Amino acid sequence: MTPTVLRAFCGAGILLLAGAAATPAQTTPTEIAAAADVLQQIEALQTRLNPTARALRLVEEMAPAKRAAMEAASTWWTGEFRALSDHIGRNPEVGWQEFATVDTLVRVMEAHGFVVERGVAGLETAFTATWTSPAGADGPTLGLIGEYDALRDIDGPFHGDQHNAQTPIVLSAALALRDHMREADLPGRIRIFGTPAEEVGPPAKTIMLDAGVFDGTDFLIRSHSGVSTSRARAGFGVCCLNINEVKYTFTGRPAHQLTSWNGRNALQAAVRFYTSVDGLRSTFRPEASIQGVIPEGGVAPNVVPARAVVDYYIRYPDEVYLEHISGMMDDAARGAALATGTEVSIDRYGEYRDGITLGSLEELIWAYAEALDAPALDPVRQRPAGYEETGYLTRDIPGVAVSVASSRETYHTKGMEADGMAAFGHRGFELDARIMVAVLYDYLHDEELRRVVAEEHGILRGLLDTYHVRLREVYQPELSAGSVN
Repeated sequence: MTPTVLRAFCGAGILLLAGAAATPAQTTPTEIAAAADVLQQIEALQTRLNPTARALRLVEEMAPAKRAAMEAASTWWTGEFRALSDHIGRNPEVGWQEFATVDTLVRVMEAHGFVVERGVAGLETAFTATWTSPAGADGPTLGLIGEYDALRDIDGPFHGDQHNAQTPIVLSAALALRDHMREADLPGRIRIFGTPAEEVGPPAKTIMLDAGVFDGTDFLIRSHSGVSTSRARAGFGVCCLNINEVKYTFTGRPAHQLTSWNGRNALQAAVRFYTSVDGLRSTFRPEASIQGVIPEGGVAPNVVPARAVVDYYIRYPDEVYLEHISGMMDDAARGAALATGTEVSIDRYGEYRDGITLGSLEELIWAYAEALDAPALDPVRQRPAGYEETGYLTRDIPGVAVSVASSRETYHTKGMEADGMAAFGHRGFELDARIMVAVLYDYLHDEELRRVVAEEHGILRGLLDTYHVRLREVYQPELSAGSVN
């Protein structure tokens, strides 16, 4: 769910960092107008913080201990976790059903001294794994996110987004950092968050966040497959646009089709609604992406369908106009039910919202990627996407995603799956682990970096609220427009 090709449309990116190419700072003209004053404030912030200079200094001042930790990450990857990644890749399990994968990961983590809690937040295949330094827990709590669910397909599940590698990469970095902290007698904790069902709503990370699973975490880092090695601009955004995941369930009354007038056809209601949504597309701004399926439409052709379900992913670059789209679609569903004598229930089962992308961290991962000669380097700063798909998590906890090119094929394809278990993918994953442990090392050791990350995150979080206020002001005539009568 993290296509780089979609980052050009992801969220509300609002900053051109110093030296970036002159490209539009917003996705839509409305966003540009709404963000004008916010853009100026963030540009000034980035100029003052100068994240590129700091990143280059941290990379150039390579302490022997940091270099050793990066080498250790490679050793852990090639010695143990590359094989684990391939094993998960050959045994895919879809979201909420990753039972064998989690069993394997838990055994590995416990064998390496982590204390594992399973079923966190009431999610059977979610977990936390914690290592506390012998020097105590008074230092930072460093969090690493691991995913492991496979994609759904008519041929069966497959790892076409390379989630099989994410937790093995995390383990490679976590164990290298653990060994460093133990040798240097540094206090703190390393916590691995096992987050299931990234490809299936509702978003597990949001459920875990609401349940307090991430409480006390100072910093988060994750890895994800990539078709290029890049970094994002500082600002607001979320992978693959803001999303409402909504199921519309129509309920009618069964009857024999020869006397269909005795029934109420839920499938007809669903089809009428589906067609109405297509008719609405021209009334929405062109950046909207609305894709749906009808997973339930009846059981037998000689019985009037009494139940039908339409499942939609409703996407837009900002969450304010997204609510306008969802409201109109909800009204269309109610209209279809009224026209067919059926009833409709509306279940918004998942939401993905803008997160916060920090220039101080994006420039750091890029500097390490360049220093390590990562493949497929793309110097153009992408639109902000937070560091993970739900967006909400990035509003509360600063962090970053590492994404070295690991496939020559695009996302959600069998070609990406194959690359994930071949030399090209293996090399990208190893570099992910090396960069990840380097960034964690810097956050652990460099007080100035921690201060800057906290400052930047706090300021951007405040500006995100301002940005949404500006959007509502600009959209107000459209959002408040009622019936023509």
